[in-house]
Amino acid sequence: MLVITVLLSACGERITVSDVDALGLRHKVKSMDESFYIAYNSFDTIVLKKELYRSKYEFHYDCRYKSVEKHLYYNTLRHDTVFGDSIAGNTFPQAFKEPEYYFVNYKYVSDSFATLEIFDKKGDLKNHIIRKYANNRLLAEEKYSDSGRLIAKSGFWYDSKNKLLNKTVFYENGYTETNCTYSAGKKIEAVEEFNHRYKFDINGRVVSKRTYRGVAFVSETCFRYNDFGDVIMTRETDGDGVVRKTLYDYTYDSGNNWILCVEYGYTGNIFVRKRKITYYS
Repeated sequence: MLVITVLLSACGERITVSDVDALGLRHKVKSMDESFYIAYNSFDTIVLKKELYRSKYEFHYDCRYKSVEKHLYYNTLRHDTVFGDSIAGNTFPQAFKEPEYYFVNYKYVSDSFATLEIFDKKGDLKNHIIRKYANNRLLAEEKYSDSGRLIAKSGFWYDSKNKLLNKTVFYENGYTETNCTYSAGKKIEAVEEFNHRYKFDINGRVVSKRTYRGVAFVSETCFRYNDFGDVIMTRETDGDGVVRKTLYDYTYDSGNNWILCVEYGYTGNIFVRKRKITYYS
């Protein structure tokens, strides 16, 4: 899922309101190219095997998206929540598919409205999204098809501290709803048929996530971070007590953004993400 927020203040070392920060980046990033690979270990050397996706991000000087371009090459069976909308996880791609491609162009009308135009590889407009903001908060979103038909409409509600309380998405034949409640150091979020309960550290980072289907426990995932705030380990325990551990190793540039991430999956698979980052002077 693509996420956009409005920035009204300058972009700094680690802020929480810009698109740059939503990707876990620091400083005024101008562009980022990212590639994701399945790899293997050959005599203690990581060798890239297949490219799974490639992305290119362009940012305005105020740290908002200018454009996002993605090439997706493989099917995967899961998305890893550690890396947001990126394809990741410990399941080897099951089948090669026709490469998917989309290009998203962002247009802003003051700080109250934004439009996202999504194009396919032929340059044809597939759909577009209109978003409305107020006081740094996304209030409403409408998604339209290439013919202009309304596909979905979303509403967002917040408390007095700008914390999201409810997100409701309306479709032609129904709706889905996300409710968030907060208490000291803990957030509980109900998402469709699953319930997710989160615990946070003093820096606001997720340290554990418990998942339920109704009242039945499904799994718990614990997260460990390095000094840069990036996840270095996840430990997932399912309802049968089976433990799955994933490790992450990073290489950083002079801006304290990682440019290489090696993921050692619990199934023995190795994944590699490479980044090329440019900055505004």
